[in-house]
Amino acid sequence: MVDDVCHYDIKLNDKYGRYLTALKDLSSGEIIFKDKPFVVGPKPDTPPLCLGCYYPIENKLCSQCGWPVCSEECEKSQQHAAECKIFSEVKVRFQPVEDWTASSPQLDCITPLRVLLAKEQDPERWEHEVEVMEDHKAARQQKATWSADQVNIADFLVDHCNLQNRFNKELVLKVSGILEVNSVEVPSRGGFSVRALYPRLAIAAHSCVPNIVHTITQDDNQVVVRAAVPIKAGETLHLCYTYPLSPTPVRRDFLKESKFFQCDCPRCADPTELGTHLSTLKCNKCDNGVILWSNPLDDEAPWSCNEKNCGFKTSSSAVRKLLAVVQTEIDQLDALEPGPAAIEQREAMINKYKSVFHPRHALLLSVKHSLAQLYGRVEGYNIDELPDLMLERKADFCRLVLKTLDVITPGETRMRGMIMYELHAPLMFLARNEFGLGLITNEKLKEKLQEPIQCLAEAARILMREDPQSPEGITGQIAQQSMEQLKASLDCL
Repeated sequence: MVDDVCHYDIKLNDKYGRYLTALKDLSSGEIIFKDKPFVVGPKPDTPPLCLGCYYPIENKLCSQCGWPVCSEECEKSQQHAAECKIFSEVKVRFQPVEDWTASSPQLDCITPLRVLLAKEQDPERWEHEVEVMEDHKAARQQKATWSADQVNIADFLVDHCNLQNRFNKELVLKVSGILEVNSVEVPSRGGFSVRALYPRLAIAAHSCVPNIVHTITQDDNQVVVRAAVPIKAGETLHLCYTYPLSPTPVRRDFLKESKFFQCDCPRCADPTELGTHLSTLKCNKCDNGVILWSNPLDDEAPWSCNEKNCGFKTSSSAVRKLLAVVQTEIDQLDALEPGPAAIEQREAMINKYKSVFHPRHALLLSVKHSLAQLYGRVEGYNIDELPDLMLERKADFCRLVLKTLDVITPGETRMRGMIMYELHAPLMFLARNEFGLGLITNEKLKEKLQEPIQCLAEAARILMREDPQSPEGITGQIAQQSMEQLKASLDCL
């Protein structure tokens, strides 16, 4: 345990297994608990990276063991020391690769090995916090990755690294399963996401409408868990295991594939996703109809138009194929460098699919979310160059995302804080432009600038809880400074 903040209780039932409930009434933003990781290490299929600091690396290997590290400091780092000793003793080295940007299965063994070594170093924590975690062995045995785990992790560590006197293959595969099911992504300064295992965070139940949020500090990888909204004593604490701006088929498929359960939360059960229409399609057979999933809790249930006289239906597999095609296009857009083309191609994509998807569909909304962040930030679209029409478009996209977040991830979340920061700029420039044209009075300008001040205040309050060196934490500090400057400028009007 990291400190004495412990505002939760652990319960047990048939649906969740172990889960957390609030021990007392919690206010929005209140810390519920903190937790330190049992281990931190590379994710599966990651490119070669430094095993000390997780920076991208090419042709730099540890002088002792011959595995990727970027410096003498990382060679001697605590996280690399124990595995270095093992690899050095058995003379098992990292095999050279042609492409240092491609995924390297050789690193798949590192984080499971770190769990095994941490088990030896802290057997009590292993027994009480980690060994009890679910590994879903039977379900994992049906996946193609099971045989890869046997070869790349279990056989490699036990046979090639001569660890049979310390660990058996069954334990190694159990550890691999615990990591697959329970670990979370952690951003690193190296630019790669790695994974960490937090025993208490892993107990929190999933919901696609969560009521808690977590922050991870980069220096020590400690996780801080807070209430996103006010929570009553006894209420279940829900974390969202998926990306919130995803349609129901994508979320449910992800949870089934990676977490081995079928989500039946109220959002998943509702064809309209609680009125957000994040999964809704437009019907091209009639003028006013929309296409909804007839039963989202049945993977094979058909999709049909809601207009009684239309009767159009399509299969669940056809919808999934459409989502996959469009998601691939979005991934290609996300790979573009920020610039005019990144904006123009996203606008083109919205036009391309506006007759296919509901305007609030998750895929279109994710594109609009990106545009809300790009407008005002790239060459040719700097915030002080944008015409009022584009300022209003940026503000509209921000409000659309915020309106959706109010339903699916209510309360004080990172995404909300970042969008509130984005919203302040167009509101401020629109007000100043009106004043500059003589359309509003001095007093009306002061009144209109109250909203961007409130946006900055909320953004600062939420984001300054983040790691101060993270993009969100830095934005929080900028929001605080901008708010103070804007308030000071009002005093001079």
